[in-house]
Amino acid sequence: MTGGTGTEVPRARSAPDACDLPRPEGTRWWRFAALLYGEGGPFGVTCLFLRHHGPATDTGVPQSAHALVWARADAATRTRVGESWMDPAAVELIRRTVAGDRHMDPRVRDAFGEALAQGRPLGPDRPLPGPVRAGATGLDLDFGGVGVLREEDDGSHLVEAGTEGSGLSLRFAVGDLGSASPEQREGGPVPRLEVTGVLRQDGAHTAVRGQGWYEHFHSRSWHQDPATDQALRAGRTRVRLHLDNGWEVHACATGGSDGRAGRALLRTPQGEVIEAPMTLRGSSPWTSLATLNTYATVYELTVPRTALDLRARVWFPKQENRSSLVLPGTLEAWADVEGAFGGEPVRGWGTVDVLPLGRFDDFEEHITRIRDTTSQEIRRLFPDEPRRRELVTVAGLEERPDVLDELVVQTLHESLVRPIRHITDGLGKSMRSYVTAATIELFGVDSEPYRSLLGAVEILHSGNLTVDDVEDRSPMRRGRPAVHTVFGEATAINAGTAAYFVLDGVLRRVLPDDDRLRRRIYEVYLGVMRAAHAGQALDIAGHREAMDAAVAGGDAEAVLRRVRVTHRLKTAVPVRGLAEIGGIVARAEERQLAALRDYFEAVGMAYQVSDDVMDLRGLSARDETGETVATKHVAEDLRAGKVTMPLGHAVALLPGPLMREVWATVRGGGVDAATAAEIVTLLEGHGVIDACLDEAERMVDQAWGPFHDLLPGNHLAVMIRALGRYAVRRERE
Repeated sequence: MTGGTGTEVPRARSAPDACDLPRPEGTRWWRFAALLYGEGGPFGVTCLFLRHHGPATDTGVPQSAHALVWARADAATRTRVGESWMDPAAVELIRRTVAGDRHMDPRVRDAFGEALAQGRPLGPDRPLPGPVRAGATGLDLDFGGVGVLREEDDGSHLVEAGTEGSGLSLRFAVGDLGSASPEQREGGPVPRLEVTGVLRQDGAHTAVRGQGWYEHFHSRSWHQDPATDQALRAGRTRVRLHLDNGWEVHACATGGSDGRAGRALLRTPQGEVIEAPMTLRGSSPWTSLATLNTYATVYELTVPRTALDLRARVWFPKQENRSSLVLPGTLEAWADVEGAFGGEPVRGWGTVDVLPLGRFDDFEEHITRIRDTTSQEIRRLFPDEPRRRELVTVAGLEERPDVLDELVVQTLHESLVRPIRHITDGLGKSMRSYVTAATIELFGVDSEPYRSLLGAVEILHSGNLTVDDVEDRSPMRRGRPAVHTVFGEATAINAGTAAYFVLDGVLRRVLPDDDRLRRRIYEVYLGVMRAAHAGQALDIAGHREAMDAAVAGGDAEAVLRRVRVTHRLKTAVPVRGLAEIGGIVARAEERQLAALRDYFEAVGMAYQVSDDVMDLRGLSARDETGETVATKHVAEDLRAGKVTMPLGHAVALLPGPLMREVWATVRGGGVDAATAAEIVTLLEGHGVIDACLDEAERMVDQAWGPFHDLLPGNHLAVMIRALGRYAVRRERE
């Protein structure tokens, strides 16, 4: 690394390995931040150095770990770049922390453990290229050749991070405000420092100058214990603001961003510290499609005692740190500040750090977070009120918009949009939109430009359900009356069919200049539609005759094969297709796409098998008011005499006479709830449910191995592995 501050940098490189030096147990954190000006900008820069020294491992060797994270935000271009590095010991500490987190969903915990067992960091984290070395005296650290932290004789700090192509070389020096280190009080107000140096990007060097601060603190452990630290599990928001009147404000609140009380620390221009009650409220939320964390982008801070009312607006939403140091990611955003202080207008700048709610406690809840974003995209495509612009696209009149007379806009909205909005307003878990976004992000491509795909995916799926409900005479869907019971069968069929074509209009917008890519996606989508209709044909025909033969002969193979083909065509191939579309958008390699198709087809199969199992137990969901409503009553399919995977497996697992009695009871449908409950108990007792879930698990596990070998090792790969486990074993609610 080349220094950009006129200082000889590599003093620590010939020094001892830092792991060999004695030091107290615990973790030391050094965090630097600066607002810098140069050509372009302004730039917001953060850099975190971390060293951990723990007790001896089973081998008797003390555990030492190191990590380095830096980032640069550019207000002019609304971009953020950075890198995170860690050594194998840091990876092992993260693995141990995850393994010991009893609150984490076991499906996610197992997937993380599987990925981290290789000893390599999960992307975007990278392995430190060399050992961390410490100088003989004072603070003098070399982080494997990609980072330098040194306290100079004059009390200034040299901070370097990155590589020749991208990084920073900065000096943080004490200005007129006294001590640079707030070690006396962790989280206390930080004085302004004078910062000079160089930023590097794509080989270009930019001289910069500005103001910054420095924090140094020591904690007992690498990570707070997630099983006991409820404050961290509840989330935390921290703002550090620097005002143009010379005051500095530091506020921290736990919980969500909907108006939390806490304490603020204010530092006067003379260095006096004032502590006072405050309220911090966030608004204008943004959801990261990579982590599904939702962050406010505007923060209002009120300190009544000092008549302080400030609004901090982040430069741009995408300022998320996705390092595994803090799962599942944090917001580290630079912001502009304006407001009033003591009745006078004031402006400034600062940072907002957000540790989000959740922390993977429930995988189903985690993926369902995409539902709000999906709903927003649905409303953009199918708005609440009749809008001619959107209906032009729905009607396929983009080339001749004048044809759509205003006289028919209301009618088209009532006939095509409202029926689909009726079902999407009761949106389910949005697994399909999650699959689409996750597979784009999996291969390192930003899914933000493709957000409208999420709405299109759910609209076409809802259209399919609308038609299915007519064909199946289903009275309910997602806890509300089915579309055809509200709008009539003819309107339901037409609106449901029209929903299949929404993807066409969206693709024209998100891929306007790539005919080849659009054509390939069309081919995948049309293949999905052919398969889905073939599957529905088999589902409508049913498998009663095949079940008759299976029960009579005691051989389940033929009926199980029929059920598997139906599930594959109706559910698994569509899930596979959506994943493939995401992979195509991300320009995945052909061999990756082949393995992706196999894995997500297995996930779709597992999801449908577990859906058959859930039918025996009943399904519920929370409506828009938070109330729990039944979306599928206990043994609904069984009571209707529908042949699903459990009945197929029952042929081989129940004694012949008992199986014939069960089939004779349910074959014609109309079974009462009490009788159905007895049959469910019987099936469970003979291992039918276990047989179904074991089959689903085998399919997913067999497809995962070849897929995993071709994947980038990142957070999304872990989530997609957990998705497979979730598809096998889901909750009733």
